[in-house]
Amino acid sequence: MTSRCVWMAFSMAALAAAQQAAPGPGPGLGGGLRGGFGPGGFAGPMSERRLTRELNLNAAQQNTVHTALEEARVMLQGTAEQERDLRTQLATAVKSGDEASIDRISQGLANLQQQRIAVQAKAMAKIYGSLNADQKTQIDRQLGRALGAQGPRPRAGRAPQAPPAPPQQ
Repeated sequence: MTSRCVWMAFSMAALAAAQQAAPGPGPGLGGGLRGGFGPGGFAGPMSERRLTRELNLNAAQQNTVHTALEEARVMLQGTAEQERDLRTQLATAVKSGDEASIDRISQGLANLQQQRIAVQAKAMAKIYGSLNADQKTQIDRQLGRALGAQGPRPRAGRAPQAPPAPPQQ
């Protein structure tokens, strides 16, 4: 449970800038990087504090986290407005049945999503690179899930179970 909280804090901090710069994904847009919401969004001050507390970050690591999140926020400035504009245009295109515009606008939305995912992943990489081996161990189990990799997830309150042994002949 502790590693899940640590990873959620890591994800929240690494993804903060983009989530503050852009609204949550709309219908069909999905999120490539996953994490939980917290006070102040993904990169809010609460996320930085939680990462610091849960991973016992030193001053240099705290500076790396703050810098990575601030850089991501700056890189993604304006994307929320661009996405809102594109979604408004998409609604208009849908209502008018303009398939060429639907294709063009959908591609624009996909490009924004790609940009957001790349910026978020790079911020996560900077933060991860600043961690020591013990801190990395605390969050490694959750890294794939945060990046959208599918895998078995234990049900709440239950420990993961090994797959059944194949029948012997």
